[in-house]
Amino acid sequence: MAYSGSFPTTAGRFTVTMTVLGEARSVLVYVPRTRSANPPLVLAFHGTNGDGDVIFDDSGARAMADAAGVVIAAPTSRWFGRGDFDHADADTYWETAPNLDLERNQDLVLVRAILVEARRALRTDPARVYALGHSNGGFFALTVGALLRDRVAAVATSSAGLVRCARTASCAFQGSGGTCAALRGAGGWCACAGPELPVPIPSGEPRLAVYMAHGTEDPMVSVQYSCALEERLAALGHASSVVLRPGDGHTLPSTFAQDAWAFFAPRRR
Repeated sequence: MAYSGSFPTTAGRFTVTMTVLGEARSVLVYVPRTRSANPPLVLAFHGTNGDGDVIFDDSGARAMADAAGVVIAAPTSRWFGRGDFDHADADTYWETAPNLDLERNQDLVLVRAILVEARRALRTDPARVYALGHSNGGFFALTVGALLRDRVAAVATSSAGLVRCARTASCAFQGSGGTCAALRGAGGWCACAGPELPVPIPSGEPRLAVYMAHGTEDPMVSVQYSCALEERLAALGHASSVVLRPGDGHTLPSTFAQDAWAFFAPRRR
């Protein structure tokens, strides 16, 4: 595929410019000092109005990368002069539905370029590619995992999930249970039955594997969406693990990357 820009081949934290579809994009690349000849690659996606540095620093990605010998690529999203299902108005965010074209969605093209360049420069293992993200970045990580499931072995989302409402903000459900089953028994569960957002969950092989973390009193992205994703994945025979934090809000845990790695590590594509 066509892109320009190159990754470093030495250890350290770098900001790389990659150009795809005629636009320059910023990518934080972290290469741990100790790594195998073919290290795993983790794609990390920030939330709305964030950047690659935010998700890298706030998720504990460096500690995870150093401990496990993992290369991290954390790109920065684009400004859109309009909203989408997850945004009421103009903002900086990841593009998902309705443009899920791997050739025309610039964010998906960027991800594909990262996979190619990481393999070329750092000899990352194509069987050990993973995606994680928080909030809007979690929605995008799920999109990447679903559309590139032949190349992405597992996904981790924080404060995201599967939206069946017209917009993320349409459901304000909060609860205090420690499991999705307990939460479903509480009052206020939203009755939404629209299209699956940010991406339809595919059926058949290859199977998805998704780790989800969510605060049960999240005021921005309802915990119901992670529970909806868990239910849909189970119905289609995909693997998942859900960790709910009773009483917590729209928070990215400082151990999120390390927690996600425990789920990722045994999985190969």
